[in-house]
Amino acid sequence: QIPFSTGYATTTKNVGKIKNEGLELSLNTVNLKRGAFTWESNFNISFNRSKILALTESQTLFSDVGGSSATFSPAPSLWAAKVGQPISMFHGYVFDGVYQLADFENPAPGIYELRPSVPANGNTRASIKPGDIKYRDLNGDGMVNAFDQTVIGRAEPVHTGGFSNNLTYKGLSLNVFFQWSQGNDIFNGNRLVFEGNSQYSYHTNQFATWADRWSPENPTNKNFRVGGQGPTARGSSRVIEDGSYLRLKTVSLGYKIPSKLIRKFYLTNLAVHASAQNLLTWTKYTGLDPEVSVKNSTLTQGFDYSAYPHAQTMVFGINASF
Repeated sequence: QIPFSTGYATTTKNVGKIKNEGLELSLNTVNLKRGAFTWESNFNISFNRSKILALTESQTLFSDVGGSSATFSPAPSLWAAKVGQPISMFHGYVFDGVYQLADFENPAPGIYELRPSVPANGNTRASIKPGDIKYRDLNGDGMVNAFDQTVIGRAEPVHTGGFSNNLTYKGLSLNVFFQWSQGNDIFNGNRLVFEGNSQYSYHTNQFATWADRWSPENPTNKNFRVGGQGPTARGSSRVIEDGSYLRLKTVSLGYKIPSKLIRKFYLTNLAVHASAQNLLTWTKYTGLDPEVSVKNSTLTQGFDYSAYPHAQTMVFGINASF
């Protein structure tokens, strides 16, 4: 921030220092070599630890999702950069389930009064109904507000890596490549819009998971009731998910046809090959693709909203020489 007498309230400057420390390991092996058959592997794994060393006046720098969609307006401050912490930490409210009937006094049929010992979710206490979303009151003042926000996830993975295998036998070759990421979280912004309609957009279709929402007959703590989304645009741990995955990234197969079989066709070389990418992915992430981040800044990693998944592709080819 700068004095407004200049005509501007803020200016962009390089005000921070960050340290990255890590370890990268790689192992190349010849697993089997017998006659015309060879099996070789490459394994690599990378660890990185970031730490913010300095910011202007040791302030906490908050980053929001503004610019990604008008859906998130006003945009929540979803990331916090703080001295001494890793970069790109998710910041927000702790999801604490759904207000149940036991959280209310019922002085009259259809009229519910929140018990004094139960904190409000940011709305007025009188407006909260059974089935509304509930957040954890971290400072114990009976009201959930900005002072109850905390670290709710980390976008940086603990480690990433790859495992490649090359197998050859005479003119036949096969390559199988796996890649992974472990320990990173993803903010699934799609669920804010399509699993609870947090922005009150009444013409927006919902995910099938929204069928399992709170009702007097289904007092779940998983999804709030229709119209129970509480204050809009609140980033919370409800939609923070484990983004770890293992992916069969590439499989390629090639065959070089022996020269004696192609000479009569006036060919000196003939090879056929096929490859496929993104065949299988093992993950607990409920979005379309765990390998995602629609925000480009290092400060704003791990955000998923309306991202197109990596395509599953297959390629076939022939190489011929005359």
